[in-house]
Amino acid sequence: PLVASSLFLKLSAHVIRSMKDWSLTRMNKEASFTDGFWSVKKYIFWSSLAVFAGGFIYILFRPTEALFLNWFSTIGMENWLESARENSLSLSHNLPNWFVYSLPNGLWAYAYTLLILIIWKESSSLIRYFWYLSIPVLIVGFELLQLTGTLQGTFCLFDLSWGIMCIVLGVLTVYLKNYKLNLLK
Repeated sequence: PLVASSLFLKLSAHVIRSMKDWSLTRMNKEASFTDGFWSVKKYIFWSSLAVFAGGFIYILFRPTEALFLNWFSTIGMENWLESARENSLSLSHNLPNWFVYSLPNGLWAYAYTLLILIIWKESSSLIRYFWYLSIPVLIVGFELLQLTGTLQGTFCLFDLSWGIMCIVLGVLTVYLKNYKLNLLK
């Protein structure tokens, strides 16, 4: 998990650097600065919302042995976490298992898909295919590595299904919107 976190942080830093370069290039291609800026902001908003929603579900309703919860101790927020979990754990018994255990993964898959597609959509670089391929490799790959025991965790078909559905939803969000706009031109 620590290796995966480190890899995620390195990838995120690379994506942010790429996004700066991409956004400048994209803005030059847009007919209007504000149109391109606001469309990118919308995708970042929805992606961020999905990350935070998945994180809050994970933090508030998962059992305490979840590895993600150890980070709160590291940053000194364990008191806040204990208080928030005391208030929310009573609700978790009324929530379906897929909501608590699978939906966060799906939301994170959706967020990652949106960001990668919007960052690399206008690029002509061949590296964009690496990033496009990283979406199913990471989402499906983590589940399959759990199945083989290579990664700590429990393989779950619901996690795999939610991940795939949310990848498709992310692709549809980016490309159907653009398809509809192209039809109107």
